[in-house]
Amino acid sequence: MQNLLKEKYFPFGSQYYRAPSPHKEDWEKDIKNMSELGFNTVKYWVQWRWNNPSENEYYFDDIDQLMNLAHKYNLKVMLNTIFDVAPAWIYEKYPDASMVTLSGMKIGPQTQPHRQIGGLGYCFNHDGIAKHFFNFLSETIKRYTDHPALEIWNVGSEPELTSSMAEMRLYADNAEKIGDMLCYCENCKTKFRKWVVEKYDGLENLNLAWNRNYRSINEIELPKTRNTFNDIIDWRMFFVHTIGENVKKRFEVAREIDKEKHPLMCHHVFIQGFPVTSTASDPWNVGRFGDLHGFTQMDDPMMIDILRSCAKGKPVISAEMLMLMGYTLDMPINIDANDVKRLIFSGIAGNLKGFIFWQYRPEILGREAPTWGLSYLDGETTEWLKHYSDTGKVLQKNSEFLMNAKPAKAEVAIIYNPENQIFAWASTGNEKTATDSLLGYHKALYNKNYVVDFIHPMEFSKDLLNNYKVILYPFPYILNEQLSAMLKEWIEDGGVLIAESYFGGWNIDNGHHEKVVPGYGFEKAFGIKQDVVHPIRNEGDCEIIPNANLKYLANDSIVTGSIIRETYKNQYAEVLAKYKSGEAAVTCSKYGKGKAVQIGSYIGLDFQRKNILANGNMIAALVEYTASVERPQILGGSDIRVDVLKDENTNAMVIIRNLTEQQVEDEIIIPGLQKTKLVEQFNKTELKLIPEANGSKVKIKLSAKEVLVYFG
Repeated sequence: MQNLLKEKYFPFGSQYYRAPSPHKEDWEKDIKNMSELGFNTVKYWVQWRWNNPSENEYYFDDIDQLMNLAHKYNLKVMLNTIFDVAPAWIYEKYPDASMVTLSGMKIGPQTQPHRQIGGLGYCFNHDGIAKHFFNFLSETIKRYTDHPALEIWNVGSEPELTSSMAEMRLYADNAEKIGDMLCYCENCKTKFRKWVVEKYDGLENLNLAWNRNYRSINEIELPKTRNTFNDIIDWRMFFVHTIGENVKKRFEVAREIDKEKHPLMCHHVFIQGFPVTSTASDPWNVGRFGDLHGFTQMDDPMMIDILRSCAKGKPVISAEMLMLMGYTLDMPINIDANDVKRLIFSGIAGNLKGFIFWQYRPEILGREAPTWGLSYLDGETTEWLKHYSDTGKVLQKNSEFLMNAKPAKAEVAIIYNPENQIFAWASTGNEKTATDSLLGYHKALYNKNYVVDFIHPMEFSKDLLNNYKVILYPFPYILNEQLSAMLKEWIEDGGVLIAESYFGGWNIDNGHHEKVVPGYGFEKAFGIKQDVVHPIRNEGDCEIIPNANLKYLANDSIVTGSIIRETYKNQYAEVLAKYKSGEAAVTCSKYGKGKAVQIGSYIGLDFQRKNILANGNMIAALVEYTASVERPQILGGSDIRVDVLKDENTNAMVIIRNLTEQQVEDEIIIPGLQKTKLVEQFNKTELKLIPEANGSKVKIKLSAKEVLVYFG
């Protein structure tokens, strides 16, 4: 990343200005204090509604002054261009500007807790609005591209369909809210019909995929229910396409004017709160553009791994690090030094190259007040601001190493498929059926010290799959013919596929349910065919008893399934676990040089939602049983996460985290680490390591939640 930045440093700082707060009289004091605390980066928002108050009139006095203050106090600036707050004159100029729900309600313009100046709700498919949108971007880039404080353009800040309007996202969590689905305006209707016909290369092929008999493009209905799958998946993926094209254009406009003087970035939102079904949020869709990639970081290691995976080698920055979220009279719990270190160093372990906290002062406008701030309301220093500053100083001390270091290569991957997310909503009424399955699988592997990548259908290739020994697909109903063929070939060549119930059950190519499950001919790979499927109505309806030879699972371990209990006609698969009733529940079959593991229910869900430890242990045990993957080993079984980063000069950073709120003491074997001594970067104590055949062994004692960072 160093060649993208003007100077050698590790980007570290805070969001500061979202007009009209903080107040002008506080600016210089705060910017000066940030610099004295060791911050080197500050982020400002340039907002369409605020900075373009009338057509062809631009107001940049506030940003001018803030840019000059940053330069005065040696802070680099990330400028966020915020487009979702359309000026009032846009809605006056274009009566049809607003997005429209299925029920016919115009939703714009409106405010939200984090968009207090209003303007939310215009349609991305309105060509007239788009012209002014990109005019504003052009004027902003022209004004600041030569400013000495400017370091990074963030022209893709949280691009998503609903502009973070929470009530517009509810239907992805609750199918009864389908009336809030966006957008059913005439512009979207016209463009969707054209797009979907082009996608299928003609109306005839569309009819085959949707099982319809349309005679003209004008007959194509916009889906209004979740009762059929291919049409609703296409309808929601159309908006993924819409957002992608919009972001692509932002980068084209910015790059043409900036002339590659500064890196351009896109900053993504976390997938748990922004379902693809309602927000069209897909990290791979917008991660293709720009020089850097970023995201809104919460206490969620999975999102770090998703962003690292979709960035494909581009540097990733925590563009909004959230730790003090709250609302009026709904205050956050104050954070301590280990909380700060947990988020920052879980990010460092995942190869993040910068941190921008949200935000420096607590919010004073709207329902987010008086929370979210590093300082007190009056700008005075808090204990957690000191902790954040101290952590930043450690990062700067190691900046050259951190900017060039890399984590261990992932040999395990999880499939992330937005079409499958939408199918989960359509079939179960809640997209979190799929999202929580992903979270459960990732948490199970993360807790056992695996490094995990995520892979997306748009990037599937033989070369990509060959990077991994094991691929897991939670809640795997949606595949397609092309993905299936590549996965089969990969298994035959020696890969291990681990999947849950109804693998490839929906034939998305032809728009019908498969007659044989697993689908797409995978019954040969798994060595089983689906038999009777039972619903799970009550607790205990799907109890799975693992075999004794599976690691991490005691003899009395009980794994629980969710939603359904699938039984099999076993052809030639090994049985690794049985239902309490005696039928095979988890099977493993050899296929060519590889293996395919089938789980007869959804076990990631209960691990994520109920924290049933046996479920997490089963997921990790299946990877351990089927493939040899090198990673740190915790000999006593304590819940400790160990990450190692290395550079080309044999330097290493070892990050050790206690994942629990109890004191733990254990021995750790760290493969590939040939060191006898490391130094803790905060308390300066030495860690002595004992050489092992392929690495080092160390004894460690950790207090509750403690994070230790060693370097040498």
